[in-house]
Amino acid sequence: MNNIEKIIQTIKADIKKNPSKLFGLLYPYILLVGLGVGIFYLYNINKVEESTIPPAVPVSTQAEDLPLIMPSESVSSDISSLTTPTDDLINKGKVIFTASCVACHGADGKGDGVAAVALTPKPRNFTSKDGWINSPKLSGIYKTLSEGISGSAMVAFDNLSPADKFALAHYIRKAFVPDPPQDTPDEITAMVQTYHLGENQKNPGQIPVKDAMQLVINDNQSRYQNILSALNNISKDSQPGAQIFSRVTNNKIEALTTLSSSDDWHKSEQSFVDIIVNNINQDGFNGNVYDMTKADWNTFYSYMNKNF
Repeated sequence: MNNIEKIIQTIKADIKKNPSKLFGLLYPYILLVGLGVGIFYLYNINKVEESTIPPAVPVSTQAEDLPLIMPSESVSSDISSLTTPTDDLINKGKVIFTASCVACHGADGKGDGVAAVALTPKPRNFTSKDGWINSPKLSGIYKTLSEGISGSAMVAFDNLSPADKFALAHYIRKAFVPDPPQDTPDEITAMVQTYHLGENQKNPGQIPVKDAMQLVINDNQSRYQNILSALNNISKDSQPGAQIFSRVTNNKIEALTTLSSSDDWHKSEQSFVDIIVNNINQDGFNGNVYDMTKADWNTFYSYMNKNF
């Protein structure tokens, strides 16, 4: 038996006596294998991600902002002519549907527009007879366009005139609704009375969302600057009113925000007291207000009415 064989026999005997030594002998090799697997994974991580994460679905249609529509008043139309579908009404309805409805309802009216993915509940599939909140009759679709559907992304189309709503309803019924049901004369009469269709209609107009948001931002910025300015002045003031403010507030900015939410408290001291104590500990003020005397309230009110 040569030296190598003797070494092997010795190792075998050791392992039989102490099997745990086998792990110790193999551990370096296990470590190398694990290290190799890790390096392989890191090297191919991009390929792994490409094969396991589904690619993003490209959106080819970029959502457009609402157009600017000036307020207007339209003369009432002949309702009988609007409740009867004509080629002109249907063609006009198609234009409105393409501009305002395709994003959610899809070009084929199946509720599969590009925006439908993010909506719950899903937009109406006009080609299905099931699940209509309002009926697919002319009066039902007109009601939906006029009132929207609560709990869904379907809002009221207040910017559309009655003639536009009728045109859109006729197009939807003609293009998508299978065997559309007809309204009874009583249902048409009820619709005319409910929505005052015999009267002149006022269109409140609309502004683009980006402009509306800017107006809100600008308004809040002005309000916030007023709050900060008042807070800065109060913090530097040593008058009794300023001291009371510090004592009865947990969150000074929130307290001033509460007061800035309404101008009613400027009219009377009682209104001032009510707006503070009605939501105590939630409006920036704390329970110390209950320890204030009538004289304290008078001092506090006079100070805040003058400085904010």
